[in-house]
Amino acid sequence: MKDKELTKRKLIDAVGAIIKTRGFGGIRISKVARHAGVDRKLIYRYFGNLNNLTEAYIVENDYWMLFAENLKKMANDIDDSNAQSLIIEILQNLFKYFSKEPKMQNLILMELTGSSHVLRSIHNVRESIGQDILEKTDRHFENSNVNFRAVAALLIGGIYYTILHTLANGYDFADVNMAEEDGMKAISDALGKVINWAFEAAEKK
Repeated sequence: MKDKELTKRKLIDAVGAIIKTRGFGGIRISKVARHAGVDRKLIYRYFGNLNNLTEAYIVENDYWMLFAENLKKMANDIDDSNAQSLIIEILQNLFKYFSKEPKMQNLILMELTGSSHVLRSIHNVRESIGQDILEKTDRHFENSNVNFRAVAALLIGGIYYTILHTLANGYDFADVNMAEEDGMKAISDALGKVINWAFEAAEKK
């Protein structure tokens, strides 16, 4: 059992190394096996196929996939009394995780710059998780002029873009220094305030 888990670890790490240097287009059975130093037959034995192996790597490094069970539980627990605070928690945690995880940053970059069946599948899973959460907020925004799904899309897109932009071009963004704790806190706090504003605006209507 120990040897099996060690081999699986080597294969998943090999996928990550290839993605980092060559992108998803560089993933091949032979390359993964060679990089991991194992027989290619073990990919089929332990993962079934290359797509399943690639998904195993993504599940370990994507916020929405890594915490899918917790997020689904949170979605089930959302009601009128806690929707606002839980959504703030989810997006602030996404911001914190994404800012510190180069592997997920690389995955999002790959999605933006290329096309892959596996990435499209992962995107669809993320959308499904988000849908479960947003459905619980729909009633709060009924008969208001606030489209909270659009707000959520801008916030999540803003998280990705802000982090990726600062990593590529320097840590100042709109005069907020993302390299400093105060700058990161300012962005995190702003996420919460925007969500609060949206909920309060809907309540006024």
